[in-house]
This record gives sequence, structure tokens and C-alpha cells, in this order.
Amino acid sequence: MADDGIEKSAILLIALGEERAAEVLRRLGPREVQKLGLAMAALKSVPRARVEEVLDDFSAKADES
Repeated sequence: MADDGIEKSAILLIALGEERAAEVLRRLGPREVQKLGLAMAALKSVPRARVEEVLDDFSAKADES
């Protein structure tokens, strides 16, 4: 997963909230969980516009499926 993808995933998981993020993380492998955990911990604060951008991108990709 590219660095931008990891950051976007971390932002998405934070936006989902603790319980839903945990559900997602349970489906991932240990290495993916580690990478995402580090990325989530590294995020100090995320501007609202960035969160909205990530959520819009996710929604668009989900609609394509």
C-alpha cells in the first residue's frame, strides 16, 4: 500500500470510530494492522477538508463496485 493510501486508510479508520475501525482491522493481516496503527498514531490532527476528501474518495470508489 502506498504511503498516501496508508494515510487515507488511517484517516478513514479514525473517521469510522473505534468499534467500526476494530471490525475492519480484524479482517487484516498483522503487517497491515501494524502499518495502519503506526499511520494512525502519527496523525496529530487532520484538517476537516482532508477528512471530507478521504470520505468522498472512499464513497466514490465504493459506488464503482
